[in-house]
Amino acid sequence: MLEFWFNPQISVLKKFLIFAVIAMVTAGLYWMDPLKLDAILMFLGTGIIFLICRYCKIHFAYSNPTGLLYRLLTWIPIALLLALVFMHMKDGEILIPGAQGLGFMALSICIFSPLSLLNQHQSKNEAP
Repeated sequence: MLEFWFNPQISVLKKFLIFAVIAMVTAGLYWMDPLKLDAILMFLGTGIIFLICRYCKIHFAYSNPTGLLYRLLTWIPIALLLALVFMHMKDGEILIPGAQGLGFMALSICIFSPLSLLNQHQSKNEAP
């Protein structure tokens, strides 16, 4: 999910363009059928939980990608996101609130991880 944002080979301009598209689509969906503020904050929090789980996967569970901890850290944000989408379903309507929630989560991930815009990582073939 949003691995392009963390990929150092993708230029900063492309990242900003994708961020702008996500922001415009989310704003358009919000204009059509706005979510309540508490729902928006829950989706933003889910984005932050995704970043925390991703950080833990990279630094603590990277050596064993088939282990229970790695799988747990992968499924926590997905389960939380699905729970929020189904919790905010209105009269069987899941598409607009769900897409809007995904947009707010993606915006949260992009906003709260600004250091990923910098190409700090070098490949193993390059000399420092």
